[in-house]
Amino acid sequence: MNKLISLFCLVGCLSVMNHSAIAQNAMPANDASTAALVELCKNQNDLDAQNFCFGFGEGVYQAYLANRSPSAKPAVCFPQQGGSRELILQEFLKWNRANPQFNQERAAKTLIRFFTQSYACK
Repeated sequence: MNKLISLFCLVGCLSVMNHSAIAQNAMPANDASTAALVELCKNQNDLDAQNFCFGFGEGVYQAYLANRSPSAKPAVCFPQQGGSRELILQEFLKWNRANPQFNQERAAKTLIRFFTQSYACK
């Protein structure tokens, strides 16, 4: 059941990403790459793009939670205090500039990589 929910979440996120891309004209309609997501998310003056980025990131994180075995040790631990979504997005964009080798990978895969590296559980 959890995998089904995750699949719906991922499909929903990707379809929103494609719809947003067409409306924004910021990235090709079928591009779910990290580079396309970064291009969309870096424009802080575009409220729709920022909201999409926050929603996409939340969807990826929720899919991670839904697919994680309850007996497995968590790999991602966001801070209880602080860590606003705006701050996390800015940290991701900074991390991406330092790690451009992931730009052609799927954005969801890269976000999980960023989350596990930047917010690893101790």
